[in-house]
Amino acid sequence: MQQGKILNKLLNLLQRTLARFGDKPTFSFGWYGNILLLQILLLLTACEKDITIETGSGEAQFVVEGYIESGLPPYLLLTKTTEYYSTFYLDSLSEIFVHDAVITVSDGTQTIQLTEFNIDTLGTSISAYVGFGMIGEVGKTYTLNIETEGKLLTAITTIPQPLPLDSIWYQTGADQDNDTLVELICRFSDPQELGQYIRYFTSVNNERYLPGFNSVFEDVLINGNTFDFPLDRGVDRNDTAAFDNYGLFRKGDTISVKWAAIDKAHFDFWRTVEFELGGQGSPFATPVIIQSNINGGQGIWGGYSSTFKSLIVPE
Repeated sequence: MQQGKILNKLLNLLQRTLARFGDKPTFSFGWYGNILLLQILLLLTACEKDITIETGSGEAQFVVEGYIESGLPPYLLLTKTTEYYSTFYLDSLSEIFVHDAVITVSDGTQTIQLTEFNIDTLGTSISAYVGFGMIGEVGKTYTLNIETEGKLLTAITTIPQPLPLDSIWYQTGADQDNDTLVELICRFSDPQELGQYIRYFTSVNNERYLPGFNSVFEDVLINGNTFDFPLDRGVDRNDTAAFDNYGLFRKGDTISVKWAAIDKAHFDFWRTVEFELGGQGSPFATPVIIQSNINGGQGIWGGYSSTFKSLIVPE
């Protein structure tokens, strides 16, 4: 059962990673550890004459996307950055994945080594790492160590106490021109102590969980209060159709909400990533430094304390 769950998690993570490359035969490598393009665009808006900027070729950095959730083992993807303007083909995608790394996770008492799994897809080989000898527990701190190509990467995360939603329900009349659309409403009671952080995902009709366009929250403005709020449907940013009737659900949908407590470093990572993604393509967007918690690399090692609520919207 646990292996099935974690393999589904990995497949979802790999799908999101592959989706960043779109469906074109070539692409430019995206935001991984590199916001140079935004900085260049900002400079260009302040200039009145043509300039040439030599970007150079920096040393490749390792990029981690790894998680440990309550009730599940740790899992991660390990890749490398490339030059921003380099061109890729899908059949050479495996070149960015890092193989044969020695990856360990410790909870202070137990230390396990993660196992690499190679997956052949789209004519290329990609890899992921899983540690089946450990299950995430609420309240514990987890230290990640990665040794690869003579480098050492480290990170620390925690699995906080869960912060479940009080209840969820739907509301009709979300779109006056389409009475099949509904809005999801949630009620949440925030604890009295300040410093709670949440990331949410939604699943529709038992499909994969997708994060919201702005998927993280903190309790700075609502600390200690109970309040009701609409929750947008999670979205695949690479699916343009997903933005039709953005945020809404349909009558007949089975809606599930994954409401995950996270620590501040995990929150800061997704807050800055989503802010940067929201400004893509705009020459007026503010440059953003992604707040990684990986020492010696880029990316995230994050803990999730997840709770779930579901409902069925009648036809």
